[in-house]
Amino acid sequence: MRIILCTDDTCLVRMLSVILEACDLRICRTVERATAISLASSEDIFIDGIASCSEAFWAMVASSPRANRHYVMIRSPLTENDWMYARSLGLSGFLTDPLVALQTFIGGDLETFVRRFSVPEGFPSLPIASVNVGRGVRYKCGEQCLMIGHRRVPLSQMESRLLELFLDHEGEVLTRGAIANALWEGHVNPKGIAKLVSRLRQKLGPAGDLVQGRRQGGYVYRRVTEL
Repeated sequence: MRIILCTDDTCLVRMLSVILEACDLRICRTVERATAISLASSEDIFIDGIASCSEAFWAMVASSPRANRHYVMIRSPLTENDWMYARSLGLSGFLTDPLVALQTFIGGDLETFVRRFSVPEGFPSLPIASVNVGRGVRYKCGEQCLMIGHRRVPLSQMESRLLELFLDHEGEVLTRGAIANALWEGHVNPKGIAKLVSRLRQKLGPAGDLVQGRRQGGYVYRRVTEL
């Protein structure tokens, strides 16, 4: 698991480099954000470090995929509109005034660090962030649906379970036997697996070809296809 920090704030970079020196911390600038978030795995923690939540920032977040665990560090106070944007986009939490909030953080694992993020007092809890599938497609596991732009695509229970299996094993070849064991405890006709994969690919739209069949058997999901 990595923390990917996207920021142009050099003070924030220096502070996190010190307090998270034992963790796998990756830094990128705002101009590199699209590439960094597209390469983030489902286990990574993605953090935007910003001075304030401008309309331009929310437009950038809305137009790009979101990581499974996507947080925001912000120097200025949050407004209710900021929270509403975050809720609609499925962000995971905020850390306001991080240079002050992290002064007393003396190290620890990633989960200890993430617990410093919270929802502002008086605001309802933020929903679990949607998962970045790739190509602008997001998966909302709690709602069992895909979001392709502003279009909502419902998934069946088995389609959701299959997609979650691919997300959990990104880059790994899943044999038909492994899929059958995970979804049907081994009791399924191989043709049923092929039909289920085909339906999922169709619903994934522009991300459908990220799930590829292998000549030697099985399937593999990669968020970024090989050139």
